[in-house]
Amino acid sequence: MMNSVNKKMVAIVAVLLLVVGVYWGYRAFIAPKGEEGKKHVTIQVVISKENIDKTFEYDTEHQFLYELLKEKEDELGVSFKSFDVGVMVTGMMNYIANAAENEYFHITVNGEDATAGPQEIPLKDGDVYRFELRTW
Repeated sequence: MMNSVNKKMVAIVAVLLLVVGVYWGYRAFIAPKGEEGKKHVTIQVVISKENIDKTFEYDTEHQFLYELLKEKEDELGVSFKSFDVGVMVTGMMNYIANAAENEYFHITVNGEDATAGPQEIPLKDGDVYRFELRTW
């Protein structure tokens, strides 16, 4: 009986070590890296149905887009929703995307579709981050 308890404990410890190892590997080698130091970035917000097309320029030392959005939350009228996989931008310029109409804010970086949410989009000097209301 004691032998089966020991085997279970060893298995649990092994699984925990594996999870920690995978997490560390992701953070060290795969996760996007923020750029340190001062950067000049542009945020564009386009909500055609509201005739909104605004451009904001910021000098920042933040490393990720989410940090800048949180700092400028009032000016940009940005709102967020948290999910298990991260944070999604649900509103810009105080306009909330209407899920019933399949609306969402599409993010591009220098004209290329973003492949991650704002928490994982690194800020880089000279980059342009565009938020455009779209439907899917």
